[in-house]
Amino acid sequence: MPSFDLICLANSRKLSARCIAGLRTDTGEWVRPVSQAEHGELTYPQRSLGADGEPQNFDVIRVGFAKATPIPSQPENWLVDGTTWKLVDRPAPSSLYNVVRDALYLNDHLFGSLSDRIDALTFSSQPAKESLALVKPGNLRWLVDSFWAKKKARVLFRVGNADYNLALTDPPFENGLKKLELGYHRSKELGIPDENRILFTISLGEAFEGYCYKLVAAVLTLPAAWPDTQ
Repeated sequence: MPSFDLICLANSRKLSARCIAGLRTDTGEWVRPVSQAEHGELTYPQRSLGADGEPQNFDVIRVGFAKATPIPSQPENWLVDGTTWKLVDRPAPSSLYNVVRDALYLNDHLFGSLSDRIDALTFSSQPAKESLALVKPGNLRWLVDSFWAKKKARVLFRVGNADYNLALTDPPFENGLKKLELGYHRSKELGIPDENRILFTISLGEAFEGYCYKLVAAVLTLPAAWPDTQ
C-alpha cells in the first residue's frame, strides 16, 4: 500500500471531525485523505501525529493509503489505510517552496464558475477535474454573519478579476472571527499583519441540498523562511 509525503495545506472543519488536504512533495498533486465514514471525515485518532499532535498547515506529513477513492465531485480523495501518520518536517523546508508556488491557481473561475456553489447534478454527467485549489487572495474582508441566531464566518476576497464571498471552515480563524461583532472586519483583527504572506486553500464540498459549496478550507501563512509567492 502506498504512502505519500504531503505538505499539509488544510485541516478544515467537517461535521464533528476534520478534512485534511495537501500537496504531494514528489509530484505536486493534491491529495485529500478520507476515511470509510459516510462523508469521509477524519477523527483525531485517524489523523493524529502521535506525540506531535494535530497536523498543522505547512507540516510535511507521511500518510499511508489503501487506494484512490475519487467521487464525482472530489477526484483527489484517497482512502487512508489506518496506519499512524508521521510528522516529517514542521514547517516544510524552503526547498519545497516551488511545489507550493507551482500549485497556485491561475484561473479566476474557481472550479469553472464564479458562483459560491455548483449544482451537484453537474458532476453526474461530467466529474469534476479538481476540487482543491490554492489561491493568493486580494482585497480581503472578513464577515461575521448571522443565520438562525448562530454566527457564521465568511471571507470576501478577489482572485484575478473575480470577487468571492465564501464560508470559512478553518477552525482557528473561523472561531476567532466568530468572537468578533457582526459585520465586516480587517485582517489585523484576526492577527494577520501582512496579507501578502497569506494564501487560501479552496475546497469544493460534498453535495448538500443539491449543491457543492466552495469553502475557504485553510488560511495559510507562509513559513518565515519562505519568500513571498509572486
